Amino acid sequence: MKKIYTLFILFSLVLFSCTTDREIPSNAVIIDPNSVLVHYWNFNSITGTQTSVSPDLTLIPSGGAAITYPGTGAGYIDAFSPGYDLNTQNSEVAGSGLRARNPSDTRNLLMVLPTTGYKSIVVQFATAITSSGATTQSYSYTIDGTTFVTDGLSTTTSNPTTDPVATLVSLDFSSISGVNNNPNFQIKVTFSGATASGTSGNDRFDNVTVKGIPLNLTSPPANLSYSLPPSLTINTPIIALNPSVSGNVTNYTVAPSLPAGLTLNPTTGIISGTPTALNTATNYVITATNSYGTTTTTISITVSVAPLYLLHYWNFNNLVASTPFTSVNADSSLITSSTANISYVGTGAGYMDQYVSPTTLNAQNGDLSGSGLRFRNPCDTRNVIITAPTTGYKNVVMQFATARSSTSGASIQNYSYSLDGVNFITTGLATTTFSPNVDPTYNVVTLDFSAITGVNNNPNFVVQISFGGPEATGTSGNNRIDNLTFQANQL
Repeated sequence: MKKIYTLFILFSLVLFSCTTDREIPSNAVIIDPNSVLVHYWNFNSITGTQTSVSPDLTLIPSGGAAITYPGTGAGYIDAFSPGYDLNTQNSEVAGSGLRARNPSDTRNLLMVLPTTGYKSIVVQFATAITSSGATTQSYSYTIDGTTFVTDGLSTTTSNPTTDPVATLVSLDFSSISGVNNNPNFQIKVTFSGATASGTSGNDRFDNVTVKGIPLNLTSPPANLSYSLPPSLTINTPIIALNPSVSGNVTNYTVAPSLPAGLTLNPTTGIISGTPTALNTATNYVITATNSYGTTTTTISITVSVAPLYLLHYWNFNNLVASTPFTSVNADSSLITSSTANISYVGTGAGYMDQYVSPTTLNAQNGDLSGSGLRFRNPCDTRNVIITAPTTGYKNVVMQFATARSSTSGASIQNYSYSLDGVNFITTGLATTTFSPNVDPTYNVVTLDFSAITGVNNNPNFVVQISFGGPEATGTSGNNRIDNLTFQANQL
């Protein structure tokens, strides 16, 4: 007897764990794999009060598919947010949903769902109630647009869970032949329970789907194709690539696997994602399948580095000799040359002027050596301010050639930047200081801002160079720069 009791306890524990660790749908149905999405409401674009809501997607655009809330009393339908993830299609996210407000016992939610050209219909939707919403939903349908019945419908009522937990309701009409190929098919949802007559509370609906099998499904799909750009860019999200195909498709596959970061939706055939690795031109065979056969297409995908643009450039070759400058505009700019400029702010006798530069380091467009810009001592009380807006661009890299006039030029350059044009920081900047050689030995300094997201698309971006070392306080000597560039990718 003790052994039997122990077995009973163990069986009870197993049964309890199986029913509490997962949710078991009360009216789950199996949808034929040849079914397609005939009508779909995700409600993500609706706001405010509604009188009639058209589907977000429909294969019968002239059929008049709509959801309304006819009846009497003060009840009405409007949008609520956030909606539900349950039953979303095409990898969509939860957005808005539709709610039927109390009093709801004098109204009904009417779904006009023409099925012209389709059979084996299954309707599903996510639903929940607020704490005072109607506790019972009842379902019926009409095949003539007038008389509502429940004949052959296995699910005719449900008691939704309380928001934010939603329930999936599945109404299976696949065995009801009168629903097939029917322009007059409609579903009615009525509301009851003690709270249905209240003046507050509501029932909520989201992600309404109508799926069915095309009547003309007698042949394999054909004419599969994609339109691709010549090259995709690494670490840049792609615009979703949609297939063009004739006939019904139940499944898409690809071989070999797409480049890292890209995925093929097996249901819709949409290619999406962000490529995360370079990829030389490679052919990929995509296969579209239904019960009657397959069709294929071959696409070539290349993933390249993003093209670099010369955002701002100073070659200084047009500077006038022996003239002190308060501001030097860029020689070229993809924004405006007058906005991109260099100044030498601070106090003391230091100033900036032109000198004859011997270097072509970092020169662009085949430029020859010409002039450069020098910052004269004393420089410990001044800073070089380089205003370089990045509006419309990202992954910014700054480079310039630099040297000092002699051992009396400042021996240390310090680098910082500002995102607001006022406060200067070095956060995330790998190079923050450099000791220049003596002219004519030049070096190229690279300040890489590509990992600093705040620099991207920033009209207030500024770089600052300050000077140190015992020479910086002197009355002779200078630091020199030439061929200063900002390169970046377009957003």
